Amino acid sequence: MIPLRIMLSEGEDQFRKYIQQVKIDSSISRPDLNQNRYSKEFSPKIEVEEKVSFESKFDLAKYLYDLFDKAGVTRKDVLKEKGLWTWLAYLWFDQLTNDLKNILKREEYYICTEPSNYRRYYLHLVASPYIIYSLFINSRYGVHISMPFLYNEVWKSNDFAEHVAPNQFIISHENLVDTIYKLYYDESKNRPKKGVTDRNKPGSIRRFVKVIRQFELTYDIYSMTSDQIIELLPSEFDFWKPKSNP
Repeated sequence: MIPLRIMLSEGEDQFRKYIQQVKIDSSISRPDLNQNRYSKEFSPKIEVEEKVSFESKFDLAKYLYDLFDKAGVTRKDVLKEKGLWTWLAYLWFDQLTNDLKNILKREEYYICTEPSNYRRYYLHLVASPYIIYSLFINSRYGVHISMPFLYNEVWKSNDFAEHVAPNQFIISHENLVDTIYKLYYDESKNRPKKGVTDRNKPGSIRRFVKVIRQFELTYDIYSMTSDQIIELLPSEFDFWKPKSNP
């Protein structure tokens, strides 16, 4: 266990240099950025497991939510603490890169940007899962509706988290997220349905985002239930709609 910390600007610079160097030489040792010049301890004091292993983004998010909740730390308390998310990515860097077996992604996946920059903020492999999970933990539909965004391994990106979540008119309304879950998530396989992110496939998730934008002009879409929204969708979405039991 190690005390939770917040990465400072100098620590962020060193972490950035390490990411750039390790792309070239994977044998380079990770620098010690737990010194006070590079990071500071989070308050209140919270102990976090350095060697914890997560099977999915959902598990990572649940771990952090339970950790913060036990310490009385709310979503609002950490939402804008980009240094905290950067430090956690530093702490779990090996796991977030699958022990450097995969090609390292853009630095925004590890070094957190300002929350106001939604497109880049939701790329972060630690901040994004927690923010999405914590948004729906008390949803009337159930936290499982976050699964399309959080189903896969912690080191892998996915189109739902990267391209759908940054649309605040979608992610901030649980009825729309439940609609996405019902349309596009395969519970039997515990993953999104095949072809759902194909931009050329009728009724794909990218089309859903555009259609909801159009619905905003003529319907009170945010007051409707997910079932009502599904009924409203044009025929191109029929393939994805839940099949009724005979």
